[in-house]
Amino acid sequence: MALLVTAIALAATLILRRDGPTPAFLFFVPAVAISAWYGGPGPAALATGLSLLLIDLNFLAPGGSLLIDRIEALEIIAFVIVAATITTTMGALHRALALAESRAAELKSLNEQVGRSYDAEREKRHVAELLAQAREEVLGVVAHDLRNPLSTIITSTDMLLQENLEPTRRTELLEVALRNGRQMNRLIGDLLDTVRMHAGKFTLDLEDVAVVTIFRQAEEMLRPIAEKRAICLEAVPPDDGVTVRADPFRVSQILGNIVGNAIKFTPEQGSVTIRAAANGNHVAIHVTDSGPGIAPADIEHLFDDFWQARRNDHRGVGLGLAIAKGVVEAHGGMIWCDSAPGRGSTFSFTLPRAVTAGSG
Repeated sequence: MALLVTAIALAATLILRRDGPTPAFLFFVPAVAISAWYGGPGPAALATGLSLLLIDLNFLAPGGSLLIDRIEALEIIAFVIVAATITTTMGALHRALALAESRAAELKSLNEQVGRSYDAEREKRHVAELLAQAREEVLGVVAHDLRNPLSTIITSTDMLLQENLEPTRRTELLEVALRNGRQMNRLIGDLLDTVRMHAGKFTLDLEDVAVVTIFRQAEEMLRPIAEKRAICLEAVPPDDGVTVRADPFRVSQILGNIVGNAIKFTPEQGSVTIRAAANGNHVAIHVTDSGPGIAPADIEHLFDDFWQARRNDHRGVGLGLAIAKGVVEAHGGMIWCDSAPGRGSTFSFTLPRAVTAGSG
């Protein structure tokens, strides 16, 4: 399949070039996509390598040579980025479909044992509907939110193939492709964390961590984002010696999701403040913003999977707060939100306080 579609891509490019200029990579990207979907990473890698060889020999100067200049090297790098992204995306979709089909098969096997009573039949139909809805929801989210950055990567790469493109503009387009690739990686990571939580396979690497250290790392990570939006980010450190028993990476994930949301929805010239207070065996961390606030009817859904208050807002897939809730509860803590329209919001969560001398 990989050999066939690559040969077709070469033939199509040669035919179109008889009538005028045609981008060298135009038909080879679909060839890689078809190979990845039907064959997996191996055929996709074969199609990528063969495509690069054929393009270099037939369409890059000097003809019939493997020599390349700097501009051609950038074009090849862009093509490899697109090919790798396509291969990863196809693999993620295949795994999602396999997981959904596996769950459907398990449900079918379970339902066959329930019996034919009216209540059992009604329960079977209800569970089947929930499963079908969940499968469609997951596949819909994956398809939509992986497609957007993938489309951006393909568009940027297509522009990179234009002749006489200035080096500065070429660098900007490569940065766009890289940024969207990272966005796809974050989405896949969020989906994997959600699956692990629902499967009961979510684990923590616990250690004693100073809250001051947590605040400093969060500020270093998020301050550039806040400054870009002209938002004042302030981390008020707690008293010295306040330490929690937690997984440092996962706590950073919690704060990243909550503070990231606060920055995202707070208007320019607004403020986001992080505070902490020790309370008995727990430490409460509060993130307060000067944003528009949240309606009471929406607060109860904030921590649901795939939920967004603004249905037409595609700045996220609605997993950040759900993951934060799962991580907090895995630590034995609680998470909640205090907010009202026009008064900003405060997201709070607790973590177990480390048992050390003088901790009280």
